[in-house]
Amino acid sequence: MSEFTTLDPELLAAQWLSDHAELTAALGGAGRVGARNSPPYPRIRISQVPGGSAPRWEWLATIHLQVEALGDLDRSVSRPVLRRAFVTAVKALHELTSRPAAPGQPVVTAVQALSAGGWLPEPTGQGRYVVVAAVTAHPAPE
Repeated sequence: MSEFTTLDPELLAAQWLSDHAELTAALGGAGRVGARNSPPYPRIRISQVPGGSAPRWEWLATIHLQVEALGDLDRSVSRPVLRRAFVTAVKALHELTSRPAAPGQPVVTAVQALSAGGWLPEPTGQGRYVVVAAVTAHPAPE
C-alpha cells in the first residue's frame, strides 16, 4: 500500500484551481489562487479547516477546505464579478474528481459542498464569498 502521509489538500486544490483556464479567465489572470489574502484581486484563497477524517491516510481520507473569493480592500471589485469567480472556483473544485490519476498523487473521489456558500464580507469590509467543501481522496494505485 502506498504512503499517503504527504497529502497536502491546500496545495492539491490550489494547483488544480491555478491551472484551471475558466477560473483564470474569471479572475482576470494567473497568479490569483493560494493561501494568502494579498493582491492581485479578485483572488481565490484556499485553507484547510477542522473536520473530516484522516486515519493515518492508509486508505481513504476526507479533508475540509474553505474556499473564498476575495475582492479588493477598497471594494473596487464588483459583487457580480466576485460571485462569478466564486461560482467558477466551486465548479472547478468539483471537477477534481475527473482529474487523471498520477503516480504519487492522491485520487480525489468526491467533492461535496458542506454549506450553500454565500456572501460573507471580511470584518474589514473586504468583499468575500465563502464555502466549505469536503474533499475525499485515496492513494494513487501503484
